[in-house]
Order: sequence, then structure tokens, then C-alpha cells
Amino acid sequence: MQYDSKTTLKEFNRLMVNIKKKIPGPYAAFMREKEAVTRSGKLPEKTKWLLLLVAGVSQKCPVCIPRAVQRCLESGWNGEEILDACMVAVLVGGSSVMTYVTLVEKAIEEFKGKK
Repeated sequence: MQYDSKTTLKEFNRLMVNIKKKIPGPYAAFMREKEAVTRSGKLPEKTKWLLLLVAGVSQKCPVCIPRAVQRCLESGWNGEEILDACMVAVLVGGSSVMTYVTLVEKAIEEFKGKK
């Protein structure tokens, strides 16, 4: 499958720098909100990143997936736990969402160095 998680994130980050330069106020507000929401609170940050991944898969967001997989792995989730959680997105979104679970598997392989 032609999908490279690291290249996707690199391109996304490059474009976000452009957006930050063009609309610094709204960009900063978005980043503050993201940081506030992902910070540990009633739920630990680790769980929030897993929830973000499931939401990204459900919403079929190929850019959201690698960042969330990377953060999930860094937080201590293993590949099997991540894939198991992503099946909730398939339950909600139907069989077409399963194609995005393959992007999760690909990202797990790439970030764990099994590519």
C-alpha cells in the first residue's frame, strides 16, 4: 500500500507552518485548545490520544492517524490495543472505515521500525 506515515506528517507540518504565518491568531487559538483538550484531566493523556485515534479513523482522516498512532505508541499503548480500539470506529462507521484501520497498522509498523 502506498502510504507513508512519516512523509504524511512531514508534509502536514510544513503546511501548518505556512498556515501559522498567514493566520497566527486563529492558529494559536487552535493550538491552545488542542493542548488543553489533550492534557491529562479526568482522563489521562494516554487515553485521550487513543480516543483521538479512534475519532480520526472514524472520520477517515489520513493525516490524523499517524500523529495519533505515534502519540499512542509513545504513551505506552501496544499495537494490538491500538488496533482493538480502532475496531470501535469500524463498528460506528461501517466497513469502509476498515480501510483506515489498515493505515493504522501501516503507521504502527513504520513507527516501530518494522517497515
